[in-house]
Amino acid sequence: MSRRLYPHNRVRYWFAYEIDEVCKLYADFKLHPQTVRKWIQNGLKTIDKGKPILIFGQHLIDFLRNNNETNKRKTELDQMFCMSCQDATNIFQKKIHVEQKHKVLFVQGACRECKTKMFKNYKLEALATLKKKFKLCGLSELYDCSISSDKTHLQDDADVHQSESNQLDLF
Repeated sequence: MSRRLYPHNRVRYWFAYEIDEVCKLYADFKLHPQTVRKWIQNGLKTIDKGKPILIFGQHLIDFLRNNNETNKRKTELDQMFCMSCQDATNIFQKKIHVEQKHKVLFVQGACRECKTKMFKNYKLEALATLKKKFKLCGLSELYDCSISSDKTHLQDDADVHQSESNQLDLF
């Protein structure tokens, strides 16, 4: 099983938590109390050695931040992280599908090893570099201009005089 990234923004730094309370914070992740006990064995600081075991919120935040950073995988520009292979892999046939939303490029490709879909986000400035390294699919030429607009009108409405009736009003 792969390691999870637990968001630390749920923890209040001034609170003291019991093991069960930490599990309730991450109920959507189905965090087990034994996992929290393993964290304590691996370096999560407790307030004291007494029962019940209390964990200071700031110590939990620091532990989760450190743990999340060590679990991240770095990928090169021409690689994506494959969830099936659990590794950074190259893209099959160097073909990617690109979709732009605001100033972010959402890129989709296939794993070279297992052909599973992979996803990665790039900044809009990386478009020129992506064009050099990959064969782009699904990218409209509209986005190639220096100032892109989401609201372009391909056809103008015809000028209708007030004396003329509009055909659309009849239906």
